[in-house]
Amino acid sequence: MQAKVTLFAFAILLLALVALVPTLQLPSAEEVSTFIGPRLWPLSLLVTLLVLGGFLLVTTWRNTHRSRTKEAEEDEPTAQRRFSLAATRHWWIMAATLAYTLLMQRIGFLPATVVFTVLCTWLLGARHWVAILATVAIAVVLIQGVFAFLLGIPLP
Repeated sequence: MQAKVTLFAFAILLLALVALVPTLQLPSAEEVSTFIGPRLWPLSLLVTLLVLGGFLLVTTWRNTHRSRTKEAEEDEPTAQRRFSLAATRHWWIMAATLAYTLLMQRIGFLPATVVFTVLCTWLLGARHWVAILATVAIAVVLIQGVFAFLLGIPLP
């Protein structure tokens, strides 16, 4: 499993480095008439991707060298593990993303985002409603702030 995670971390770092070249060729804020230029968002995502990919690589490498012995597997039956929420979580998130896309057309962007954020936060493991509601509030404020105020794009 550690080899797969290490390979994934290297792939993420390679993707970020390859995407960095065309991103740096985009115009900056000084070259355009908007408050933030077209380079800011992709560059901030790529820097975040580089940092998180490097962090994943370092922690995987450290954990591999720290504990050479493999822990015993749980005695849980494979059929029960195969159909658990943890094993099928990615399918539920993909279905939620599809429902989010369809729901946006029906009820609007912000209400659909609230529903999507609540559902995905719960699917990803948050069980305390305070944490879920805080995540939703932060997501709505960030989306409204970035699109409506910084970019000047009205939300439907």
